[in-house]
Amino acid sequence: MVILSSEEFKTQESQRQLGKQGLTQEINLQSSRAFGHTGTPSPTVETALSENSYISYLLVNDRVAASAFGKFDGTDSKHKTMYIHSISVSVEFRGQGLCKQITDEFIKKFGNHILYLTVRTQEGNENISGIKCYEKNGFIMLNEVYRDHYDGKNNAMIRLPTHKRSSNTKRKTKRHKKKRR
Repeated sequence: MVILSSEEFKTQESQRQLGKQGLTQEINLQSSRAFGHTGTPSPTVETALSENSYISYLLVNDRVAASAFGKFDGTDSKHKTMYIHSISVSVEFRGQGLCKQITDEFIKKFGNHILYLTVRTQEGNENISGIKCYEKNGFIMLNEVYRDHYDGKNNAMIRLPTHKRSSNTKRKTKRHKKKRR
């Protein structure tokens, strides 16, 4: 599992045996099929590269099994916000925890930022497994924040930044609590 900036993706793929075009096509095809699209795959990787986004993919037996993309919104450095989108797992690899793995990687790398995504919630066509995956990773559903999408109603889910306190801060807090007793 890797998460690469657009520049890292371009550099890595220029050195890869398949070449950038081969992996780009594989990711586009995997993502399109995972979302049930037929015909020509959407140019998701090319769009991500042109928008200077992050590209994440997981190879299983040299096949793209899962992919996702992340894009920072705005320029406010105090409250950086990343939109994680097009999270997909190939049909034959579902049920193996790959959604959790790919979401975990974004949290490890960008967990100190606000993370958000949208997930299908159209009645009768809900993405129950996706919702469960994101909830397990600390995302909460914003029921009043949604948009109509090609596949129906999609709701926003958000995960607030995780700030790790230093061990000194934890010790001071414990000492402070003891003194108050």
